[in-house]
Amino acid sequence: MSYAKTYYTNFSDFYTEEAINTHISEISEAKQERIKTAKRAETKASLLAGELLVRAALKNALDLENVKIAVDDHGKPYLPEHPEVHFNLSHSANIAVCTVSDVPCGVDIEQISKPHEVMAMANRFLSVKEHAAVLMSPNPNEAFCRLWTLRESYVKMRGLGFEIGLSTLKCDFHRGICSIYEKNILQEDAHFHEWKTVPDFRISVCTKGECEHTIEKIML
Repeated sequence: MSYAKTYYTNFSDFYTEEAINTHISEISEAKQERIKTAKRAETKASLLAGELLVRAALKNALDLENVKIAVDDHGKPYLPEHPEVHFNLSHSANIAVCTVSDVPCGVDIEQISKPHEVMAMANRFLSVKEHAAVLMSPNPNEAFCRLWTLRESYVKMRGLGFEIGLSTLKCDFHRGICSIYEKNILQEDAHFHEWKTVPDFRISVCTKGECEHTIEKIML
């Protein structure tokens, strides 16, 4: 069976110029330039931690080092020298997460949001049934974040960027397992795994086909 290995890290220590200067030589020149031009400390920290986490995940999962990371026309990163390896990255607040797999994959992490943010987004992107389920949930914030991360992980697995609209998607659940519909067509090859490992966050992983899933914390 295929594998999907997910790694996460807390990068709250990366918000200082000292931390940036200590680690910036470990990432690609393109990412270094983006960090140098970024104005917000949060942006710099997430850019740095993201690439460091990807490299650490590839090392841990497959013993790959010094890999070249490229970006396709839809903005999805890939490894030109290792087309058999797939990976995806996401971050929220001070947590970054990366999934490495032998099949196309997508990962999304979201911090449980504030109520007024939940309802504004739910009105725009969720189906009538999903919207009602969020409203009736004992924890609407978490219910919305679950639906959001599932959608995002699916879109990222497909790797088509904004060509797939979030409002064209619909999640359905049987015994707690998610199935997803795109334009009312069941996507039978999309398989989900959800993690609540990090307190106050939800993580969803979508893979093309069934996988064995693991999750592990990494210190950068």
